[in-house]
Amino acid sequence: MKALFAIVLAVLLAASFFTWRSLPDMSSDVPVLYWVTDGNPMRIEQIRTFRQWLARHGYPDFEVRIDPTNTGPEKILVQGVSGVAADLIDHTAGSALRLLQAVGMLVDVTEDAQRLGFDTSKTYASLKDDLTVAGHQYAYPSNVSADALWVNVEAFERVGMVPPPRQWTVEEFERLGKEYTKRANGGNTGGNSAGKMQRYFFVGWIDAVLLAATMGGALYNETQSACMIDSPAFRRALGLRYKWMFEDRLMPTAADWGTFTTGSGASGVPFGMFEKGNIAMVRSGRWSVIHLRRFADERRAEGREMLKFAVSEDPHGGFRVSFAHTRACAVYVGGHHKDLAMYFLAFLTSEEYNMAIVRSGDALPSNPKFLKTEEFLHPADRPEEWRHPWGSVHGVFGDLMEEIVIAPEFSPFVLDTVAIRYINSTTDRYMNNMLSVEEATATMQRLINAEIQRELAEDPCKLPLYNERVEMQKRIDALKARGEKVPLSWISNGYWRRYYVQHGLADEMR
Repeated sequence: MKALFAIVLAVLLAASFFTWRSLPDMSSDVPVLYWVTDGNPMRIEQIRTFRQWLARHGYPDFEVRIDPTNTGPEKILVQGVSGVAADLIDHTAGSALRLLQAVGMLVDVTEDAQRLGFDTSKTYASLKDDLTVAGHQYAYPSNVSADALWVNVEAFERVGMVPPPRQWTVEEFERLGKEYTKRANGGNTGGNSAGKMQRYFFVGWIDAVLLAATMGGALYNETQSACMIDSPAFRRALGLRYKWMFEDRLMPTAADWGTFTTGSGASGVPFGMFEKGNIAMVRSGRWSVIHLRRFADERRAEGREMLKFAVSEDPHGGFRVSFAHTRACAVYVGGHHKDLAMYFLAFLTSEEYNMAIVRSGDALPSNPKFLKTEEFLHPADRPEEWRHPWGSVHGVFGDLMEEIVIAPEFSPFVLDTVAIRYINSTTDRYMNNMLSVEEATATMQRLINAEIQRELAEDPCKLPLYNERVEMQKRIDALKARGEKVPLSWISNGYWRRYYVQHGLADEMR
């Protein structure tokens, strides 16, 4: 028995020694910080470039290592409140940022951002709401994405149609969609007609929330103090999505997607079916060129013609608008090297980092000045992405960011995840004929507003801001009733700020 205890003790001591030697500061001559992010192979090159960037600027030397195993929001939250999260936390913007900031996990980087040059003026103005809370900055983008419709030009040419225009209305979308599905399917657009499934669709998916936004329908009022989703715009948007899916058959149902079980490849069903032409348009961001380049390489190796594709905006109902998303990086408040972490956020603004994003196609660069580079607009080794009558696909995404993009709507008085869950679950009930469209929008609004009141009851600290916003909303409503312009400074909802300016309804001097 004593011998057994001695062996166990020896094993434990050995394990302790090797664990101690594997700690960051023991296995490296410089401090080591961990970056929780996805396992994209690009990250290795970005880390290597980062060390070179530090040396070139004379900044303190340290190492950043990638941790792709703890990117789940639940893991990040549990580790953060337990005091063991990574130094740098990716995918922290918008709802994720507001949640982690609310529980005290994030460092306020406002002063360091000004000092090192990674403040919100160094990225897209539309992202400010996703990177800040109450005027304080907590993150900087690692990359940025705005969605649009990737168009398989070959699919349209195959049925004798020209590809859709860069910008189009809801009415144009529906008219062209009906004609395309009719031609592509030989008139069979009703599902399992005579034992034959519909195989070709106009578009993979349309976002009902964005569609409503283009019609003047917002989730929240001007001060974000109440949900207002029970509106004609939202009812019309939901109704159109139902019509396009089940009646006009412009987009596949869940059952239709289930039939696309082969030939999707590593890129997944949507892009596999896009490349084959079963789905003429797929809604996605610039990062999809990674898939399209894989297809191009395969075609080139086989001696086939390059896939011809273009990019169109989402159809709009009178107001051109779209939503931006960012894979932003924040600093963990419990990290041991918070001062060093600030240099990494500064690196995200650099030419070295942003041009790596540009070259790889990994969405859009975090610093907008790199949208104007020739390498972004016209990559020399990928002429199929710009040398055609429809112009540079990259340029379309850059234009979206500069012209019509805003951050997704939110309210500081309800968790985004809760509101989104109510919207999605109620939409599913409507799409499955369990609710009328009027019942659906009324239910969403009732549930979200009830959640706002529950949050306020559980967290009375939010009441002063809420009461202030409610009073401001009354003043806004009074001006609207008199037909007067509303001071832009009174409007906290980014959607309404852009809407009021676009429609000449704002007093921009106040």
